[in-house]
Amino acid sequence: MSKSILELTPAPIPPSLPIWPNSQRGLPNAIARSALFNTASLRKGERDRYWQREVPTPQGTRMTYTGEELRQDDEDVYLQTLHLARLEGPGNEVPFIAHSMLNELGWTMNSKSYERLSDTLYRLTAATVSFTVSGPGGMRESYTGSLLRSFMWREGADGPALRYWRVAIEPTLATLFDPAYYSRIVWDARMELPPLAKWLHSYYSTHTSPHPIRVATLHKLCSSDTRDLKKWRFMLRKALALLVESGFLLNAQVEEKSDLVVVERAAERRRLE
Repeated sequence: MSKSILELTPAPIPPSLPIWPNSQRGLPNAIARSALFNTASLRKGERDRYWQREVPTPQGTRMTYTGEELRQDDEDVYLQTLHLARLEGPGNEVPFIAHSMLNELGWTMNSKSYERLSDTLYRLTAATVSFTVSGPGGMRESYTGSLLRSFMWREGADGPALRYWRVAIEPTLATLFDPAYYSRIVWDARMELPPLAKWLHSYYSTHTSPHPIRVATLHKLCSSDTRDLKKWRFMLRKALALLVESGFLLNAQVEEKSDLVVVERAAERRRLE
């Protein structure tokens, strides 16, 4: 009996995540420049739920999202999970101890934090994101799937502090870590920042020499829950000042007449990243 083409064709080997230094975290530019992980305050109440929501993205990228609202603390967990996954083979599960994960995230070591971590991993597993990215030379990449394939944990008599976790990354997601499609984020610098400054840090990490951008465009891209643009402009200036103070930006200003945000990346930071 003859075999089908599918049986005769070997399954392609999924690509692996690139290896970046321990001081950095990798993230696809399509995510870092979008409102997938928004800037809502961690003190905000119940999270919204979306069905095929059109996510604000820059020109050249289209994204839809189904799932519970994602915020910057979810991105922290996702970045750390991808960081651990880079050392595993494509499609392999990522093992870690709860205590070590909470330590990297800077979360308090208590039962609420273990529950918070579990809730976050559930959100990332239940989420479905679909996006198409345009790249150099007419290249386009499309991805539809969850941010995490699965997660599980096992706890012994020692309690949640030594809870053993296993998380699986979607293997096809690695295609978005081509050098042209992803950027590296300095982890310690990010973890010292509040939500809006974190989003800006990720966004500008994808630009070596950022072009001026309108305040209203940045407001839309980060999906701020602050509707008053005048109030948000004040918040933006404070967040940019933090990035200058940290040394990530050499200078930053919001021009009064044009309402353009003009920033300059610090040369030393660009060299290190």
